[in-house]
Amino acid sequence: MYHFHCDEEALAWRIIGQTARMCIELGLHRRDSLYKVVTDEEERFSAIKLFWSIYVLDRRWSFGTGMPFALQDTDIDPNLPEPDLDIPYLNVMISYSRIGSKVWKSVCSFSPLPSPTLNPDEIDYLDYQILQWQKTIPAELQLPTASAPQNSSRAIHRLQILLYLRANQMRILIYRPVLHSASSIQEYPRYASTVVELAKDTVRALTHLNQTSDIYRAQQVCFNYFLISALAVIFLASCHAPVHFSSICRDEFYMALDLVKGFSTKSFVSKRLWKTIKGLKEVGPKLGLSPDVVGNGHTMSAEDPHSSAALAMAGLAGHEISGLGSAFGQDGMNVLGTGNSPMNGFQMSHEMANLFEAALGSVGQGTNGTNGSTSYVQIPDGDALAGIGSNVFGGDEEFYRQMRDLF
Repeated sequence: MYHFHCDEEALAWRIIGQTARMCIELGLHRRDSLYKVVTDEEERFSAIKLFWSIYVLDRRWSFGTGMPFALQDTDIDPNLPEPDLDIPYLNVMISYSRIGSKVWKSVCSFSPLPSPTLNPDEIDYLDYQILQWQKTIPAELQLPTASAPQNSSRAIHRLQILLYLRANQMRILIYRPVLHSASSIQEYPRYASTVVELAKDTVRALTHLNQTSDIYRAQQVCFNYFLISALAVIFLASCHAPVHFSSICRDEFYMALDLVKGFSTKSFVSKRLWKTIKGLKEVGPKLGLSPDVVGNGHTMSAEDPHSSAALAMAGLAGHEISGLGSAFGQDGMNVLGTGNSPMNGFQMSHEMANLFEAALGSVGQGTNGTNGSTSYVQIPDGDALAGIGSNVFGGDEEFYRQMRDLF
């Protein structure tokens, strides 16, 4: 826990794995050996609570780092006792982690294809399990609705928001494979809309938490995993299906970037985001917005992401945007540099906005086949140009390969 709160999640994963293996050596994962090793009833209760706490943390940091579990469900005795009901949060998290084991394959797929064959029945069943799990959360750990008064303590409110975000996150992981390509989004539009709405809801919940309490600012490391996953979903959906998602995701995208500005440079999540930004820049063509772009007679600075947003939307509407150049070249604004160290949160937020607007700005552009000049086209109804945003970064397969670390 110390290393996790120091933003050293990989080290936390390594230590919890060692602890899990010690539990197996002691036989705490089997009922018979547990009762033989720990004969005192009070000590046995503590051992049971300890084992299941390690189980939950093993799952948490495996999902957070993308590295394998140390404890496999098949190795745990199904008759092993669980903690008493007077520890409701731990019991809820044990059930959640068991569902997470089934979802794991969607996170850590070794398939060389960006979009393995989707199984709608499996997706629906896993989502049903998470929704049923939400209903089992005790009332005191349920996040109050917007209209209900917040009567719980700060500590309980933190657990409430964490459980709410975890439910969103697991559903995001279940539905996320549909976003791996433009074709799968077209084939399963309901699933795509569901995962995008979940991601937007996560961003809004974190923004509201940050605005109404100091919980996010005080324990940011606990929440950034959810934030980056939601940001990646919004980015994927907007680039693979810009006609459908770019406009409805824009507000939440910039809400997320406002929170990214507070990231620590040494953060595990920051390094992952930096790696993705760097990869997208390397594989994509040199597209983007210049520092000062003139539109409709008014000067707007690229420092303001919403000014950039307005320019990109002008491109989406089929109007020419003058002043487009290379955000990463001679005519643009290279805030990244070429080093391998992560930037600070403000720089990463700014650069992520540039990548987003460069991809979506390309939707309104076309190339004249006779002389190679750039022209601007009106987007037709439907999905005729779905996926063109991801083509800026090398097409669906390369785009998702660069993005997958964020999950």
